[in-house]
Amino acid sequence: MIRMNQLLLTLCATALPAAVIADQNQDDESAFFQGYIGVLELEDQTGEWDEVFDGNVEVDFGSLPVAGLEAEYAFHEGWVHWGINSGGSIAWQADDTRFAGGFTPATGGVLALQVDNSMFLAELHLGAYVRGRLHDRVTTYAAAGPMIMYGYIEVEDEQVQGMGDNPSDEPNIEDTDASDVNIGYYVRFGIDFEYRDNAHLGVGVRYLNTELDFNNTIGKLDIEGPQYMLTFSTRL
Repeated sequence: MIRMNQLLLTLCATALPAAVIADQNQDDESAFFQGYIGVLELEDQTGEWDEVFDGNVEVDFGSLPVAGLEAEYAFHEGWVHWGINSGGSIAWQADDTRFAGGFTPATGGVLALQVDNSMFLAELHLGAYVRGRLHDRVTTYAAAGPMIMYGYIEVEDEQVQGMGDNPSDEPNIEDTDASDVNIGYYVRFGIDFEYRDNAHLGVGVRYLNTELDFNNTIGKLDIEGPQYMLTFSTRL
């Protein structure tokens, strides 16, 4: 009986540190990283360009290429994970941007502009996420939280088309640039397919919302719209 008790004590003494180490390893498991590329589709914009128009200006930026990185730090892992989501993205454009609208005394009618512009957007975010397993190799996720965005726009080589009685009196728009920083929010969700151990491909959608004031050009713009993404995810 004494030997049996000693054996049980020995097994317990051996198993307890092992269990503690296992829990520590699970808690210290590295973050889940996701890289992505896609497009940002900004919603219809309305701005004010006082030097050009007397009134609102309709802006069409088209599609902006986007790339970014997400990190998921789990507080709880299981069939459903949840924790902190941090990351960031950049979007850019160097194509022509069209502005239209506004009655001006100089031209006696509506102006249409085609502007050779450069636009750059960068954002960082921190929120909460939840990830659930649909199958052994399929997971879906959702996340949301605040973000901070920086925007820069440069305008040059403009072409102005006046549609009034005096097209020769079209306004002169000088080359200029403007930038701004503001806070907003993001929402993301998607689905991942594990095609081999610790390697996932997927699709996702992110929605961004903030306001930037390009005071030297088009004025305040609501920067909002979805990003459509192709994703690659792994645990480093």
